[in-house]
Order: sequence, then structure tokens, then C-alpha cells
Amino acid sequence: MNVRMIASAIVVVVWLLVKMFRTAVSDKISTHSLTVPIEKSHTIFFISDIHNRLINQQTIANISDEVDTVIIGGDLADRRVSSSRLSANIKLLHSWNVPIYFVAGNNDHEFKPQPILSLLKHEGIKVLSNQWINLNGKGLTLSGIDPYFNEPSIPACIPENSVNILVIHEPSLLKEFSVDTYNPYDLILTGHTHGGQIRIFGQGPYSRGFWGKYHKAAFLNSEGYGTSLIPMRLGTTPEVHLIKLLPC
Repeated sequence: MNVRMIASAIVVVVWLLVKMFRTAVSDKISTHSLTVPIEKSHTIFFISDIHNRLINQQTIANISDEVDTVIIGGDLADRRVSSSRLSANIKLLHSWNVPIYFVAGNNDHEFKPQPILSLLKHEGIKVLSNQWINLNGKGLTLSGIDPYFNEPSIPACIPENSVNILVIHEPSLLKEFSVDTYNPYDLILTGHTHGGQIRIFGQGPYSRGFWGKYHKAAFLNSEGYGTSLIPMRLGTTPEVHLIKLLPC
């Protein structure tokens, strides 16, 4: 290999690394709509897998929709995250002055400065650990399965005549329960996979995130906002979600 070929190879590698880093610090807002039997439309801001990344203030500012609920789908933090960084992200998520709900991910227990669940409760964030709550007082519920700080279990006594949303961080854990378990749910939200984060020739450790179906429910697997291990992405996109629940 001559000097010119080596130089060309170095240029390509540097260009690719820069591209991967820039992709990792970019983001997009993915919007999804779901028609359900509710009286009034309800818009959810969903974000997962923030990890060690600061949320882009401009991304939040660009959202002109009226947000009714914020849901964090796990891995809000990991061992790399400082208290100041976590507080900055929480402050930004409070921008809409609406309720914020948190369902744990597999990395959240690594946050060292203080127990993260206690911190979140102090910050006014409701932690859903194998529980459900009424979102709007008019037949819209939110459930969270937490296998990381508790034994995983399906929240009991879900009202079947309500519109029910379930959050579980790892989509593969849905298989821990029978498919019929999910009959009461209209929407299931997940994260964890980062869409594979780095895909080479279209192949990665996980499939791309998508909006589709799981059993009878609408289903979202987010590609997440941050990154694991190294701040780089290839073939995947950091994203946050606006989910618009529209009355029939």
C-alpha cells in the first residue's frame, strides 16, 4: 500500500468518525398519531435512553404543540452522568409544566451521586414501578413495568374500559408475560435498543426502532436520545417523540 492509499484511508476514517459523532449529537422529533376513544386529544412527549447526553434546548423550543404529559422511558442516566447534567435535563423536561412520569431502564441504577428514584421524586417526577395511574381523570391510564428496582409484574386491575398505555424499557421483556396479558393495552412504549446505535452495512445488534403493532396494541420502539459506551451513531437517528392521542 503506497502513501497515497494510506492517506486516503485515513481521510475516510476521520470523515466517518466525525459523521458518526455529529449524528450522535443531532436529533429529530418523530410524530405519531393514534385514534382512541377519549373525549379530548392528549399529546405525549416521550423520550428514552438519554444516558450521558444533554437534551438540546432548541429541540424542545421547536415543539409548538401543547404537550399534556411527559414520559421518560428509562435510562435517563448511567454511571457517567453527573448530578448537574441530570438536573439540567430534568429542568428542561419541566418546560411544559405538565406531569412527568418515569419508568426505569437497565442503566438507571448506575447513577452514583444519590439514589435516582429518590432524586426523581424530589424533582416532582412520578416513578411508575409496576404501577398504573390515571393520566387525565377521564379514562386514560399509564402503566410502567420495572424489572430493575423491583420484581417485574404487570400492574394489577387495569380498567378495561379505559385507554391504557404501557411503558417497559426493554421490548424483549414483553415476552416474559403471555400475549393475552397485553389485551387491555392500546399503546406500548419501549426504548433500550438505540436502533442498534452503530449499524454496519445495515446490520446492528438490534433492529431499527419503529412505530407498529404488538399483539393488538400500537407499539413504539424508540431509537433513543443518547448513546451507550461511545458517543457515536451510524445508520440510526437520535429521536424524541410526540404521540398524539386523538378522539374517535
